[in-house]
Parts: sequence; C-alpha cells; structure tokens
Amino acid sequence: MIYGDSSFLLAIYHQKDAFHSEAKKLTLRLRNPIALTLLGELELLNGVHRAMAAKITNQGEHDAILRQISDDESDGILVRQALDPAELYARARELSRKFTPVISARSLDILHVASAQILKTSHFISFDIKQRLLVRKTGMSLLPPSVGGK
Repeated sequence: MIYGDSSFLLAIYHQKDAFHSEAKKLTLRLRNPIALTLLGELELLNGVHRAMAAKITNQGEHDAILRQISDDESDGILVRQALDPAELYARARELSRKFTPVISARSLDILHVASAQILKTSHFISFDIKQRLLVRKTGMSLLPPSVGGK
C-alpha cells in the first residue's frame, strides 16, 4: 500500500496542476494500490471543488475528475482504509511532540504521516515541501526522490 497526500492525489486527477505530469508518471510505476483515508478523500474532493470555485476547471472537467476518482476506486487503484480515530490522534500527538518544535509541522501534515505509519505503507508520496520534510524526519520512504531540487 502506498500513501499519497493531497498534493499527490490532486495532481493525479487535475491536468492543470503543476505536478500532474510527474504524478501520472509515478502512478504508472506503482505496483501497489494507493490508500484512501477519510482525510485524503476530503482533501482530494475539496481540492477538486476549490479548482472549480477558482475557475481553474469548469463543471464538465470537475464532473469528469469525480468520475475518474470513482472509477479508480472501483478498479482498486484507490483503496479505502479505515483508521481508528483514537489511534490516529494518539500517533499524531506523538509526531507533533517530537517534530513540531523542530520543523513547525502543520496539523494536517502530521495526520497524513500518522495515517501512513498506522497503515504501514511502503512509500509516502508528496509534492508538498513542508510535508516532505516531516516525512523525511520520520524515516519513511518518500517519493519522488526530490521536488524542485529539494
């Protein structure tokens, strides 16, 4: 199982995203499904809706993206993963205590990393520089190896 944060998930589906091409290439090389947690789903769908609100996509593109997400779930590319909230937030508090004083980690980034750790995913995929810093600090396997030279 792979864990992708919203920067990766949205880039897969949104053709106008700066990382779309790289996300598609990464996705084609993956041998394992991508975990879809409630947090990941919310952030992905909210990103799709925000793109329409910002007039980056139109209604037709918006609806096509939502259909593709649904198709990818049906095809097993995205696999829903349930997490126990008590376990998730306990792990997130540990990560916050350990890393936020050092790198000023954001709460949603911490929740994504905690989710990936609990799910014991093989890789974490992100294009978000701050998210990547937290992932590196935890020692998890990170893809792509670099983003924008970092």
